[in-house]
Amino acid sequence: MAVLEKIRSVQWLLFLALVLLGIGMIGFLVPFDAVQALLGQGNSQSVGEVDGTSISVVDYQTALQTRRDLFNYTNNQSLETEVWNDLIEKNILTDDYMALGLDVNQEEFDEIRFGEHISPYMQRTFYQGGVTPEAKENWRNTFSQMYNDEVGPGRKNYEGYANVIVAKRLREKYNTLVERGIYANTLEAKYEHTSGQEKVNIDYVFVKYDAIPDSVVTVSDSDVRAYYNQHKDDPEYRQQKGRNIEFIKIPVEASQADIDAINATQQAVADEWRTLEDDSAWVAGQAGRYIARSMKEKDALTEGDKALFAAGVGNVVGPYEDGGVSKVAKIVRIEELPDSTVSCRHILLKSENKNDAAEIEMLTARADSIKRRYKAGEDWDDLCKRFSEDPGSASNGGVYENFPRGQMVKPFENYCFDNPVGSIGAVETNYGIHLIEVTGQQWTSSTAQIAEISVPVEASTATKKGAYNSASDFTINFNNLEAFRAAADTMGYAVTEANNLRQGASNISTLRNASEVVGWAFQSELGEVSNPILIGNEYVIAALSKVMEPGTPPFENVEEEMREEATKEAKAEYYLEKLAEAANLDEAAQIAGVEVKTGRNISLKNATVPGSGASQEPQVAGLAFAIPSGSMSLPIKGEAGVWVIAPTSDIIAAEEKDNYLDEQDQTTTRMRSGAANRLFNAMKEGADLSDDRQ
Repeated sequence: MAVLEKIRSVQWLLFLALVLLGIGMIGFLVPFDAVQALLGQGNSQSVGEVDGTSISVVDYQTALQTRRDLFNYTNNQSLETEVWNDLIEKNILTDDYMALGLDVNQEEFDEIRFGEHISPYMQRTFYQGGVTPEAKENWRNTFSQMYNDEVGPGRKNYEGYANVIVAKRLREKYNTLVERGIYANTLEAKYEHTSGQEKVNIDYVFVKYDAIPDSVVTVSDSDVRAYYNQHKDDPEYRQQKGRNIEFIKIPVEASQADIDAINATQQAVADEWRTLEDDSAWVAGQAGRYIARSMKEKDALTEGDKALFAAGVGNVVGPYEDGGVSKVAKIVRIEELPDSTVSCRHILLKSENKNDAAEIEMLTARADSIKRRYKAGEDWDDLCKRFSEDPGSASNGGVYENFPRGQMVKPFENYCFDNPVGSIGAVETNYGIHLIEVTGQQWTSSTAQIAEISVPVEASTATKKGAYNSASDFTINFNNLEAFRAAADTMGYAVTEANNLRQGASNISTLRNASEVVGWAFQSELGEVSNPILIGNEYVIAALSKVMEPGTPPFENVEEEMREEATKEAKAEYYLEKLAEAANLDEAAQIAGVEVKTGRNISLKNATVPGSGASQEPQVAGLAFAIPSGSMSLPIKGEAGVWVIAPTSDIIAAEEKDNYLDEQDQTTTRMRSGAANRLFNAMKEGADLSDDRQ
């Protein structure tokens, strides 16, 4: 009876255990998002909002996983950024697509994948090696195989790719409509010409704000606060969601004692290995440490690998450190193996339209001209820097070394493999015209088969524990921003700032794979100090120094900038009043303590005063054209300082033209450039976008 009474007294615990066990079983059998829905969470959890429409955690995570399964992203940040932007785009632009009747039918879908007009997205993402007939056929077969695989993952992958390709195509078509809808008329073209050609000359007195001591004016805290109240909603101060942190790194690295112990162990291995006549059985016993690898002699770049080739076959070398690994190794054999590679250098002249025969002819002629200059004695590297439009190689002389077949587009590759060393010629590819010089060819190479015993040079358990204890003690003892800064300074840790962190970022400042640090920053309070976060071989300790939420910034976030601007405004008012007393430029110069200078050929288009050291000054340029020659302006509050100007010439008129077609084309091109992105950014701003991802 006593046992039964005991059971009755704790029966509520047994019931709770059964409930938890049941939920655990559900977790194994039911997807996570479904469990969330059962518990009443599901779609109520949001990662953001677009124009009042919530983006749920489930939708976001599902989209991430789908895209991750389809493409190889170099890092999570790239994946998360693209998926997030695509979800925003879908929410903002879908109604516009429908209203405009934008669609992608099956015929167009086939055309943009492997027809005559491959879409830009397909070219970037799928045809990275170049759009060739062979590549098109490969992709046609690949998509067909995926589509016909109804049992395996093929059909699902096909639909995933199709959704992405169609979405990207709709955006391309939308962008094209936006850009083609922008047009510069004749009047705008004429203004473009006139504003650049009309000139005026002035004498001026210019007092730079930076040259005026702060002590000249008095700016109180209330003045700064007043300036803030007046300007806090200006666009340049609009705040984006972000965080500022400061962090230190405490390395977790092998101590000298650790290194000595590893070297002693490896030395014993090397000594034993040297005594063995038949080491096959011994090597078999080195499981987990033994590595067999091959290396071409031309690739032996480290001191250890060079020593291996110098020692020859059968001689044990080491221990030596290579890339954080202690190695003992020997060459088992060396053999000559096929190794078809070539080296070249090239100058790329890009084409805007590969189907434009006139443009290709012009680029070919330019390549021939560069070739003649090179043969006449001009330096290739200099020619490459001046003319090549290949961003990947222009800075190093256009060099590509030891590449095999299949790595370059076919025409480029064929020229390098099919022509002898020293050949120079022009080759056309999808990118434009390449002027290529073949600099080397290799058909075989000495290749060593290497046996290697490797042990990572890393901290021992005791050293790792010591590093963690040091990091943990730091966070416990210095757990606010002020204490963090003072302790880091006293203890000699370098403090690194990482400002304007965005949610989802994985790389910050000098840290890679820092998503855990970023996640902490967006979940913490101002001034908080993190626990030690292990990234690679370092413990990172961060302190949250600033919190920025979207919209109008709080005073403390922009106090420094506002004080600087309030001081600048006070300096301007001070000199506007002083210079107003001057009867001529000489008096103005005397009051300001500067010299009268001359500015020539000022135009409205550039709005700069040559020789002044100031950038754009639209008010100064405008008044230079408005004031009659021989007259002096009142003091002008400019962007970089206070000015007094006196035009010394009448307006130098622009040359009249019969038409302004060139200016019309140039203006239209400039207006169209980036217009679609500017429009979409404005739409995002108007959609009251919130990003609550962690």
